[in-house]
Amino acid sequence: MVSNVQTYSQGGAGYNQLTAEQAEFYQRTMLERLIDNVVFMNYGSKKNIPKRAGATTSFRRMELPNLSTTAIVEGTTPDALDLTINKLSATVKQYGAWTKVSDFLDLTGLDPVITETSQMFGDHAGLSMDQIVRDIVAAGTNVKYANGKTARNLVAAGDKISAADLIKLRTIMVKNNVKQIKLPSGGKGYVAFTHPEVVANIMQLQEWKDQNTYVDVKNREQGIAGQMYGIYFLEATTAPVFAGAGASGADVYGTIVIGEGAYGIPDVQGSSKPEIIVKNSNGDSHDTSNPMNLYSTIAWKSAFTAVRLQEKAILRYESAIS
Repeated sequence: MVSNVQTYSQGGAGYNQLTAEQAEFYQRTMLERLIDNVVFMNYGSKKNIPKRAGATTSFRRMELPNLSTTAIVEGTTPDALDLTINKLSATVKQYGAWTKVSDFLDLTGLDPVITETSQMFGDHAGLSMDQIVRDIVAAGTNVKYANGKTARNLVAAGDKISAADLIKLRTIMVKNNVKQIKLPSGGKGYVAFTHPEVVANIMQLQEWKDQNTYVDVKNREQGIAGQMYGIYFLEATTAPVFAGAGASGADVYGTIVIGEGAYGIPDVQGSSKPEIIVKNSNGDSHDTSNPMNLYSTIAWKSAFTAVRLQEKAILRYESAIS
């Protein structure tokens, strides 16, 4: 497939490596924008795969054995416990995107096109990576529907998030012995990736108003809108939306509640941190594909994946909005 060149009028092909100082500038420019867009990426357990050690890694989870509630008979050693260790494998994949900018557009355009493209790719990379992780995390088997409904296609327009349902979500997490996550404020709680439309509905609840007269500044800086019953709502535009999947074509919104160690994000020697690659049109005598130095290329790439580690520590709640 032939890629289009972003031009002022027409364009060609060719590029050249930037200096180290320029590369560092564009990398910093992209990452400043990327940080604001990664939400699901931030809460996964990180695991590094050493370079040249393959693309697949394993997470191991030791299951809690049956509780020991029988008294020891005097002078008799009880039977040893059998340990159960579950192995979960994940294979890292590479993602990225690129575009072309003509030298004429860069020369005559009113804005610094390459710099602005690098900034835009920060948004593009962050949202793309977050959506990849979201799709894996949101595909979990632990689900609760609003207002007592039993399936997504039964969720109707009036089945909004409620205080009663939030209490049920907390109860499910506690009954499953899911550990709470350490929050930016230093406290602990369960984190719920929540679409802004759902957050707007929650904020209309009287129970929300009663419990959020004061919101910790550190939590707010990390995108946490507030909390109810120990569930902290992290506003995420990438939270799943199942368009038209509810009753009578209602849109259904997924709120993902997680606890500690819910999912993992492996990468190869830090490769999940996106790399910005800018090759300019200054000319390279070794490159015969660009005899007239007619365009530059800007790209980002990242190698990572995500894997659900504990199904019980991921609870998807599906509701409609008003």
